[in-house]
Amino acid sequence: MFIALREIRRSIGRFALLTGAVALLVVLLLFFQAVAGSLTLGLTGGVENNSGEVLAYSDRARRNPAASFLPPGTGPTIAAVDGVGRTSEVGRLALSAADEDVVVIGLSDPDFGGPGRLADGRRATASGEAVVSSSSLSTGFEIGDTVTAAGVELTVVGTADDAAFDVSPTFYVPFDDYAAMVAERAGATSVDEVAVPVSWVAVEAAEGVDPVDLAATISGSVEGVEALDRDRAVSELPGVGQVTQSFNILYLLLFIVVTIVTGVFFLILTVQKQRSLVLFRAIGAGRRDVVAPVLYQVLAVVGLGSLLGTAVAGLLLGAARDTFGSTLDPRTTVLTIGFLLVLGVLASIGAVRRVLAIDPIEATTAGTV
Repeated sequence: MFIALREIRRSIGRFALLTGAVALLVVLLLFFQAVAGSLTLGLTGGVENNSGEVLAYSDRARRNPAASFLPPGTGPTIAAVDGVGRTSEVGRLALSAADEDVVVIGLSDPDFGGPGRLADGRRATASGEAVVSSSSLSTGFEIGDTVTAAGVELTVVGTADDAAFDVSPTFYVPFDDYAAMVAERAGATSVDEVAVPVSWVAVEAAEGVDPVDLAATISGSVEGVEALDRDRAVSELPGVGQVTQSFNILYLLLFIVVTIVTGVFFLILTVQKQRSLVLFRAIGAGRRDVVAPVLYQVLAVVGLGSLLGTAVAGLLLGAARDTFGSTLDPRTTVLTIGFLLVLGVLASIGAVRRVLAIDPIEATTAGTV
């Protein structure tokens, strides 16, 4: 380690450039991971953190909650299926409120079918009340705020984390308020003049019943319904797979760049100091003595670059929180840095092999000493 550190001090410029390059790539990697996580959760949070273990859609919706409309009476029919413990008819409406696009979710059972847990406050049990899950890419709402949506004034009585639909602020309200908004949007004077659509039915499995099996039972026994367990409903949401795949390709490219840059740098460095390494071996240094400094330097450069990149990424995301609504996830950050260290060691294989190939006898050849 002493030799490795001395060499870094003597060539501080080159090592600083490589460390800076690694730090920049780490900034990009962590920044994209944070934004992708925020975007994906904004698309999936309303389903992923739903209290319903099974979601029953229209079989024509192609597993898209925004396109699902169930025939009247579907909710009681599903509730009568063997293995169903609890149900809540859910209506979904996209509209504009508080100068931004929002999603309103109407629940026939105020205590079920919405967010599994609340961050603060209580459930919306009376007309004019709402639980809000703010999107990470929009202005947040707090308890006590009032919002008028489609002629219905809502007071926020509770907040939920990561339970938004369509990357938009999502208001969970009693079904009567949702019905009044539907009537207002349709230009009707009363709810009785319109058919209030049910988008899907949230289902809780009875004790001892597997949600996956229950979903298959509902799909097979209720006409016009396709039921999915919660995990499958999340994975089948439109656009989620494409977003995830696009960002995964970007991550892969960044990891490849880090590996190539690190590997080429240390290979060139090894070639440049080959005469010194030959002399070092000739005076009795073992293979471990010449390989260990290379590995120490790789870990030092990649480790320091990762720490600097993490700090910069955290500062950037903090400064742009209102724009991107993202923060660094500790678990993802640790895993990323650990993976980069492993890739750094793998990238040094070329340099290590070249060091191991050095023969002390080369010290006796012309032009070596």
